[in-house]
Amino acid sequence: MHTHSTYASAWAAHGEAVPCVLTAMADEFGAEIPVGPFALIGDDSIGRGIVETLRGHRSPAVLMKSHGVFTIGKDAKAAVKAAVMCEDVARTVHISRQLGEPLPIAQDDIDRLNHRYQNVYGQQPAAR
Repeated sequence: MHTHSTYASAWAAHGEAVPCVLTAMADEFGAEIPVGPFALIGDDSIGRGIVETLRGHRSPAVLMKSHGVFTIGKDAKAAVKAAVMCEDVARTVHISRQLGEPLPIAQDDIDRLNHRYQNVYGQQPAAR
């Protein structure tokens, strides 16, 4: 999925990853939302930049520098959810920065939150 949503695209224009400072980010993205390289439109540069940036990263979203948001998922619904969440947290972290520097979440806590959300939270109990 691809968007030019306002707040996430502003982070992309700045060439800066959105830091993981909210539990919702740890849950959904498992890390910061990374920023990929600048790529000219018209060839496969954007696709290669997205793949390279997301390789080995838990985030289903990437901000392509000076462009916008690209998301992936197991299906279209998951990719749309990631795009919506990306814009929401980009906005919230931007607003938080108006108050000062947002407080980071420790990597161990990010890992635990992401594991719980991805593997436990909302899961149906096994049938008996």
